[in-house]
Amino acid sequence: MVQILVLAAVALFLFWRLRSVLGSREGFEKTNIKSSEDLKKEQGGKKNESNVIELKSVEVDEEIADYVEINSAAFKALSDMKEVEKGWLVSHFVSGAKMAYEEILMAFERGDLSTIEKMTSKEVCESFKTVIDERANKGFTVDAEFGGVRDIRIKEVKFNKKSSMAKIKMIFKCELSYSIKDQDGKIVEGGNDKIKKQTDIWTFSRKMNTDLPNWYLVETE
Repeated sequence: MVQILVLAAVALFLFWRLRSVLGSREGFEKTNIKSSEDLKKEQGGKKNESNVIELKSVEVDEEIADYVEINSAAFKALSDMKEVEKGWLVSHFVSGAKMAYEEILMAFERGDLSTIEKMTSKEVCESFKTVIDERANKGFTVDAEFGGVRDIRIKEVKFNKKSSMAKIKMIFKCELSYSIKDQDGKIVEGGNDKIKKQTDIWTFSRKMNTDLPNWYLVETE
């Protein structure tokens, strides 16, 4: 009996020592052990955050970008022109240049100097007049029919902020049927059944932000 009591006392003593060393745990305690799935999520999140590049929004004038390259000198010049004259549009200019091209070209073929004078500089008008006079002196007459513009592009733009003077160089490609006849009515060049493909490079100029909306043809190539 005494031996049993002694063994019980020893067992109780050992249990008390283990409890004091290991401590006790009551209820549910959250551990710091993380699953492999949680680790992947955290690592993926950190990786994504480190690779994020903040993109700054850049406003681009699409109305200008339809006609010239965004980073070109022409784009900058057209932007400055729109800033100086509110409401001015490149699309309206191109449309007007197309109509002016046809009107001036056909006036030249017909020998209509009065129309040319209204739409061109003195220098350009004089160059057209020289050719028209040469034809007249030779007794030539011209029959022409405009076949339409096949292509129209802006080649170059220059704008002087101080003077507000703008110059826009355009490339026109058109189709034209014409015949040049001598005094006897004989065709010496061309023919009504022949279509001529023609390319012209014309430069129009105007002072921006004024009451005069007209552009004038100032150079031809």
